[in-house]
Amino acid sequence: MKQKTLFKGIKYLDSDSMRLTPGDICIENGVITETGNNLDVGTGAKIVDSSSLIALPGLVNAHLHPSKEIHGSILDASPIDIVLDSVHKNNALETPEGQFIAALKALTTGVKKGVTSFGLFTSRIENDVKAARLTGCRCVVNFCQSNMWVGKGQSPQRNSVATACDNYYSSLVFGQDALISITPATASELAADDHLLLALHEIACQFSSRLTLHAHEGKTQVDLHTDRYGKSGIQRLAALKILDKNTTLIHCSHLSDEDIRLLRENQPQIIHCPISNSFVGAGTLPISTFINDVNIGLGTDAAMVNPGNNLAFDALFALYHHGDSDFNNKITASRLLYLLTEGGAKTLGLENVGKIEAGYKADLIFFEKEKIDVDYINTPVSLLKLLNNEYPSYVLIDGKEIITDGQFVLAAIKENDAEYKSLRQKVTL
Repeated sequence: MKQKTLFKGIKYLDSDSMRLTPGDICIENGVITETGNNLDVGTGAKIVDSSSLIALPGLVNAHLHPSKEIHGSILDASPIDIVLDSVHKNNALETPEGQFIAALKALTTGVKKGVTSFGLFTSRIENDVKAARLTGCRCVVNFCQSNMWVGKGQSPQRNSVATACDNYYSSLVFGQDALISITPATASELAADDHLLLALHEIACQFSSRLTLHAHEGKTQVDLHTDRYGKSGIQRLAALKILDKNTTLIHCSHLSDEDIRLLRENQPQIIHCPISNSFVGAGTLPISTFINDVNIGLGTDAAMVNPGNNLAFDALFALYHHGDSDFNNKITASRLLYLLTEGGAKTLGLENVGKIEAGYKADLIFFEKEKIDVDYINTPVSLLKLLNNEYPSYVLIDGKEIITDGQFVLAAIKENDAEYKSLRQKVTL
């Protein structure tokens, strides 16, 4: 909405208390310009009676492999090597067209549940960017470049350091726009030598962005790295002096005391994927250890290890999963609401995203009171329950209406479901 618009008499999430508060929200040119009670926005503004609405900031799924949506629900919980074998059986489906269809399905599934920003992890950038543009969502694309492999199973695509850097700079020409940014990434600590890690981190610093990689995703990954380098991946990043706020680590689910010390001291960003880690038996991020020192976001990861692709369910799972045998390891619903919104945005390097406050992007989701269950009360845990159970009636991204009355505005998005269904019927079980 470029026109100044006032949502009058609405209930919206106050990010300090993580409870709903009554008031008005004014937006203009894709930005929240003012919040408060009985706002006077002058003449020429569109006034929307919002007494029947609840507004929350759009959610941030900080880690998603969108084209892997094809592979969802193939397996029950399984070790990662078995999961990847099932993916490799269906690699033929990941043609450029298949990748686009699957990525569009993954993104639109997220938006329908209130996700407005995504961290997309991909080594084949063109079709994921195409799907993101059609969806109209805000995205940080982690463009994966690797130059070695000391892991098990199939190696990621490998390039020289020079080619990897050239690929990144070339992607900026066609990939970036007002809603989409591209950041350097590598598959994991097993997939990049010191030269590539240093080069990608230098690019991240140059553009004030993040170097993103999967790290410490289970004991096997840590052991393989330690066998090769004599130290863990986190210890190697610290020795290279690139374990810092320009680095985002996904998972960190198997950590030694020394790894924990280094993470707390150097304060990189961490993206927690609780359902994915549980699905493959990779361990659990000791989230309460870092909650006051390290910025953390939440991600759903990939469909083959998280069939639901429901970010709010990851948050509810984390609420009960952490501290199952020690209450001191619990995380609160209030903190999880932060991880779902502003915390996740910060892990991606997104500024002024994830909060209903003047100066923040108008990425908003709206629930109609008469269309949701009457059970919800004004507590953080009840709001998590609402996000998990309900679908927003309206979704705004950058002030633009993406979903109206629960349906996507663009017909082309609705038409993708038939193509996706056809693709899924070709999956080898």
